Amino acid sequence: MVQLQILGGEASGRKFESDHFPICVGRGEGADWRLDQPGVWARHFQIQWRTEGLVIEAEEEALLSVNDIPARRAVLRGGDVITFGAVKARFSLSPLRQSSMAARECLTWLGLGALCLGQVWLVYYLMR
Repeated sequence: MVQLQILGGEASGRKFESDHFPICVGRGEGADWRLDQPGVWARHFQIQWRTEGLVIEAEEEALLSVNDIPARRAVLRGGDVITFGAVKARFSLSPLRQSSMAARECLTWLGLGALCLGQVWLVYYLMR
């Protein structure tokens, strides 16, 4: 899961998490993460999953820097600081939560129990 956290200003500490791609960041209606901050465009940048990893791509005229290096496109690494408009945000991958396996385990045991009962019934039927 991708996580972006604002590092400074009045929105400091605000977080965004997403597990789907592409992620669009901007101030417009269609953005996944809407930020009404100075210098942020309607669609400022996108984060997409590519073969080389998670790639950030700035929109046509939008200014973007990764670790204080201006970039139109860059491969993101955990801990990278993304600057866009007046916003600085830290990129990271949040830990995944493992789903409970209780339902699967219960269904497996029920299936094994049904199989055993079926075998007992078959042996009883054949011995009559």
